[in-house]
Amino acid sequence: MPRLKRGIFFVLFTISYLNIWKDGKENVPLQVILKTMKAKSWISQYGQKALLAILAIAVFCYWYFLYPYVIVVREMSQLFLWNCDYLMERMTVPGGAAQYLGECITQFFMNPTNGALTYAIFFILAQKLSSKLLLQFFPTIRNKIRFPLSLVIPILLWYVAMLPHIPLTPTMAALLVMAVGCAVMSIQAKRIRLIILCLLIPVMYWLIGPMAALLIFCSIRWIPLTATLFTTCLIGSSYVMPYPLAQIAKGIDYDWSGVREMGTYEEMECDMLIRQQQWDKILEKFPAPKSPAVRSACILAYYQSGQMGYQELMSTIVIPISMYESAPSVFCLDDLHFNVYFGSLSSAFIVSELATQLSWPAISQRAAFEAMEYIPNYNKSGRALKKLTEICIITGQYDLAEKYLSILDETTFYRRWVKKMRPLVNNPKLIEQYPFMRKSRDSYLKTKDFFFI
Repeated sequence: MPRLKRGIFFVLFTISYLNIWKDGKENVPLQVILKTMKAKSWISQYGQKALLAILAIAVFCYWYFLYPYVIVVREMSQLFLWNCDYLMERMTVPGGAAQYLGECITQFFMNPTNGALTYAIFFILAQKLSSKLLLQFFPTIRNKIRFPLSLVIPILLWYVAMLPHIPLTPTMAALLVMAVGCAVMSIQAKRIRLIILCLLIPVMYWLIGPMAALLIFCSIRWIPLTATLFTTCLIGSSYVMPYPLAQIAKGIDYDWSGVREMGTYEEMECDMLIRQQQWDKILEKFPAPKSPAVRSACILAYYQSGQMGYQELMSTIVIPISMYESAPSVFCLDDLHFNVYFGSLSSAFIVSELATQLSWPAISQRAAFEAMEYIPNYNKSGRALKKLTEICIITGQYDLAEKYLSILDETTFYRRWVKKMRPLVNNPKLIEQYPFMRKSRDSYLKTKDFFFI
């Protein structure tokens, strides 16, 4: 709810600040300026467009400055591949087209700027489509009423985007069904509209999932017929799909809640800062962390920022099991406990990055595997495969590294990194040119492999 309140505050603050459609004595200075500049006609013509542009900028700033880590966590919880098998895997289930488009767009969220810009564009598209639908359903509605109402769906999609367990699939489905609804409503002949609607409902249901149910309102008179057609499609798909009817009705990829843990916002933000190696900012942001993984990250931040020595770091991270108050984690060996813990996608990545910085490739490898297991829809992760590839090169598992590289070579943003790493697989001696990897390999050869403990 605090996140929703912040979003609503942005909208209400902008509207109250501009106040471009309300006349009142309290706005005398603004009215004087407008009369002086003879701008009232401009405001009446372009005021709503200007307000929409300002709201889109507010959406961009909201995501970019307040919650960039929510954008990043979406990218690292999927692996979009440019091949026919990946496309056909999505298209064989209801809602597969919306899922495919959502994942295609999500791959650009590796950069928070792209994600914030995408959400701003979605906000404008949702408002425009909502406004057009309102005008088609209620031709006599006044613009002063239509514009505020057209902001309801964009704000709702804005709130949904703040929930990490809800992917981009329902957002894409909502935009697509509104676009198709606008096209159907533009058909004046009611019988032709009904025929086209009956043809579109099964197709759109398979492409975008249960969100296609909104199309039944495009023909108010024939709602019983179109609703029966949609229900038949929904129930019929449950007989050919390996999913229960309840999950199909909710949307196969609409909601990930109750399946796996994505992590707390504290863990998401800390994970992003570790990837950026902003150690001082980690200590500033988390003076009293709640998550065990974030506490471990803060210990590493003290060491990386020069506020803790190596011996003190090791005595904090590696302790005897007899001295450990809570239940030991999975990283225990020879009566020693590695004081790291994870219970979510983000915390597992934190542990993986922490182990990488300490030259513990085996622990980093295991944590990266665990991170992929936490992905809600059992997808793979481009970030995890990249980490596993690095570790396989360090530990000498070159066949496995080549397998991962062949997968990442079919992505958009990891392909360039694949070309950089492939020579290391073909010629392992080149690892000497990478001091960090060479250090991790020497550490791995001197210690016992913790991966299978």
